[in-house]
Amino acid sequence: MEREAERHLDQILATLKQHFTDIQVKEYDVSASRALLQVVCAFGDMQIAVTEVIAPTVRKYSYYLRRGSAVLLGLDNAKDHSALRLKYGKNFTHHVQERVPHLHGKHKQTVELTGEKTVEDFVRMVLEFKERP
Repeated sequence: MEREAERHLDQILATLKQHFTDIQVKEYDVSASRALLQVVCAFGDMQIAVTEVIAPTVRKYSYYLRRGSAVLLGLDNAKDHSALRLKYGKNFTHHVQERVPHLHGKHKQTVELTGEKTVEDFVRMVLEFKERP
């Protein structure tokens, strides 16, 4: 797993370096039990935060575009109650440990279900991003 995970994290870094500036690797750690990458970088006057965790049985990700502390766009597969409500309705409480891929809109006021996403999907969304009032 280590070699494959390291290649995956290196590809993420290469993709970020191709499109964004001021790349700061906050954490890069690959072991037999898991791989972790945390990066922050800039896109104009906006900030990007990328986290990717790869373990033998799960892949966790969090990709966010922010201006200051305001979220403009976010993709993740966290155990999010709003996303679980969208997926399961009132029975969402039976699934609270489930990871659900979803998109956060401006200020995290909207949530949409998505399929699994990659950093390449996120970069495309950022490059096409048009801020709405």
